[in-house]
Amino acid sequence: MRPRRQPRIAALLLAGLTLTACQQAPPPTPPQNGYGATERAFVELSIATDEQALKLVDTPELVENRKTEIAELRKLLDAPYVNNHAGHDMPGMPTDAEIQLAATSPDARKQFVHAHLTEQLEVLRSAGTAITHPPTAEVVKLMEQHRAAELTLTQP
Repeated sequence: MRPRRQPRIAALLLAGLTLTACQQAPPPTPPQNGYGATERAFVELSIATDEQALKLVDTPELVENRKTEIAELRKLLDAPYVNNHAGHDMPGMPTDAEIQLAATSPDARKQFVHAHLTEQLEVLRSAGTAITHPPTAEVVKLMEQHRAAELTLTQP
């Protein structure tokens, strides 16, 4: 299992994603209605993380929450979604190695799910302070509510 990351890592990650998104795309246009590079980076990362999490989580509530989040996140996109995070080891995103181990060990699955939820909650709290676009902020709040409730259901 990965070591627990400090909350500031999540803030740095979000800031880094914003810079990365700006570097990979053509020069950014001014945000419309507050939806800018930070929001887009958050949405792309969250979709990638939730898609990976669907391979790890096995309780109906967590699966349904991830599917709901992905649907809501996709509504926010201002361009076609491209997973720029495949294979990355990022806070809250289960790795392929973790998913494989979890498939053979219930104890490992519990640990990895708990780490996913805890790390995701840290990322979401950081995003909550950085996101200015109201519809994106609402999805952040929804995801925070999901993670807080899920942590109570999945205590290791």
